[in-house]
Amino acid sequence: MALTPAQRHRARVMAEKAQAASPFGIELQGSDYQLMLAKLATDKRTLKTLQSVQLKRQTKAQLLPEYLPWIEGALSKGQGARDDVFTTTMVWAIDAGAYGLALRMAAYVLQHKLPLPDQYQRGAAAVLLDEYADAYLRGQWQPLRPGTDEKGQPALVADETHPAEHLTALAGLTTGQDAPDQARAKLLKATAYALLGKIQTAEDPQLDGLPPEILGDVLALLVQALHLDAQSGVKKDIERIERKQRALANPASPASQAVQAATDQAGTPTATADTAKPKPATAAGRGKPAAKPARRPAAKTGNAAKT
Repeated sequence: MALTPAQRHRARVMAEKAQAASPFGIELQGSDYQLMLAKLATDKRTLKTLQSVQLKRQTKAQLLPEYLPWIEGALSKGQGARDDVFTTTMVWAIDAGAYGLALRMAAYVLQHKLPLPDQYQRGAAAVLLDEYADAYLRGQWQPLRPGTDEKGQPALVADETHPAEHLTALAGLTTGQDAPDQARAKLLKATAYALLGKIQTAEDPQLDGLPPEILGDVLALLVQALHLDAQSGVKKDIERIERKQRALANPASPASQAVQAATDQAGTPTATADTAKPKPATAAGRGKPAAKPARRPAAKTGNAAKT
């Protein structure tokens, strides 16, 4: 049910009072917090009745505006008291696609070392890294931000922020936080793929037209991901980018460029008219010498990608 402006203001004031009265390190106190916990329990029961993951995400996006006054109250007056409403809705915000809002909430959670509810079974940093990376790498990235609908009511609306911006911001927030290497590697991979405009590992990224500095940034992210997790699935991408960098540094002949294009497409060098080993020539007639085969151009060498 949509709140009136007066109700939203009262909810914000309630949240600020509850936060201000609860110091760091203890669970949030007061009847207002208990009311929000009761609402959260009701909404969680509603979500449990849904089987579709996509429908659950859409429902969370519809529910989140009702929690915005509480969230803003915590962000403005919170002292770090444990707040299961805040931490749960932070994860809901990620599921719903409100990545910018979730980043603001994540900064507060990480600053005060707030634990997540027991159901998540992981620390906040690990959950954040996994959820953001999975949202992008699974093709579920549909960003939203707090705004208003056509009736002027609070709602989540489309967010035009580039995925790499949100992913990079999360990497900065979680620097120094304890989390599994695999989760951090996955975020690095997702950020690199976002810069390339790529989602699936098997996709061949379109490297033509990308500025050299972007290629360098992407390569650095992928190398870091591989260092943290040898099974991160980025080796082929590293090889493609290193080949592209060598090609940009040493412009080749048209024939060599054809080899490069075939290599990028197939993953291994493909024979061309200039590089294929010629079949033995036969004389057109007795006593007529066969044409000599074309000399095979020397293959260029380069440093192999670190694996």
